[in-house]
Amino acid sequence: MTKYAAILLIFLPGLAAAATLREALDAAAARAPLARGLEAGREEASAHHFAADRLFPGMPALGLGQREGEGGKREFELELSTPLWLPGQRQASLALADARIEENAAAYAARRWALAGDLRNLLAAAQAAKAEVDLARARLENDRQLADEVARRVAAGDLARADSLLARGELLASESAVLEADSRLTRALRDYRVLTGLAALPTDAVETLAAPPAGLANEVIQQHPALAAARRNVELARAGLELTRRTRRDAPELGVQLQTARDVSGADYRNSVRFGLRIPFSGEARNRPLLAAANGDLIRAEAELAQATAELENELQTTQAELTNAERAEELARARRQGATERLRLMRRGFELGELSLAQLLLARGQANEAEAATTRAGLSLAAARARLNQARGVLP
Repeated sequence: MTKYAAILLIFLPGLAAAATLREALDAAAARAPLARGLEAGREEASAHHFAADRLFPGMPALGLGQREGEGGKREFELELSTPLWLPGQRQASLALADARIEENAAAYAARRWALAGDLRNLLAAAQAAKAEVDLARARLENDRQLADEVARRVAAGDLARADSLLARGELLASESAVLEADSRLTRALRDYRVLTGLAALPTDAVETLAAPPAGLANEVIQQHPALAAARRNVELARAGLELTRRTRRDAPELGVQLQTARDVSGADYRNSVRFGLRIPFSGEARNRPLLAAANGDLIRAEAELAQATAELENELQTTQAELTNAERAEELARARRQGATERLRLMRRGFELGELSLAQLLLARGQANEAEAATTRAGLSLAAARARLNQARGVLP
């Protein structure tokens, strides 16, 4: 069993099949409070819609009364009253409830998009850690072969014992580098599993760049989950302001009262019915603070939308520039590796012929190793730049 497989088994009761990036995001969303939050928000919004769709804005009230007087005078009262909608208030309440439903769904999509960014960052870290492990193991194997070769040549008298000690030191340094790389990989895999509950990295973790939509800037701004949530929040605040404007006074009340009474003991009871309408006054002392608060919510929501739009435009430009630079850096790293590899081949030939010292060979090997590592890192940086641009464009796995 390889050490990398052993690291995976640390986290696994049984090794799970490798997931796709979409499945990893679904797993992360299932572990995060996203789904429960969506359901709770949907229930709350539905409850508001149910209340706004009723015939009356509130529950009826029942009143009972009795009065006793001299000479057997007695009176009983039964009153039923209910609040009434103000003109336009019911429609505004329904619009606010619908806005809550839309805002809840948009907020969930935005949180899922943010979670995709966290997942992409963790995958980039895990891929980088695994690449470092692979590089460290390759160097260790090369140093082990070189140490064996130097030992043979020292025994044959071709090299000094100091060369053997030098090769041994390089071997020990490589073994230490492998341990450090394994530790970083273990940490990266643990972080990934905490987020997703999965042990195996996605099979399609290295993303390709999603095709840009037509009219890129405007299309991204219209479809981006974060901006969609901000726009829905503006609509919610606007609906709240409209409801406040429609509710300029407390709810009027319509009441009906049934009364039965007698004037003296033994007299017949007389029945009567009375209808009443109670209309509260409207005034600045009541309405001005409510309107100011609702208007403040709208102003803040619009400011947040403007800020989110500016941040997205800046992020799109930044990630596009990073991708361009990463592509060029990867090309340069490949060219550097090609030159370093050819130089190492020539230096090794010179060492085998006894024309060069071990120190010169180790220097060339170090440069070749560094060029190989730089090429690997450049490739990972390019993949990460593609993932960041996909994230900035609002592309979900």
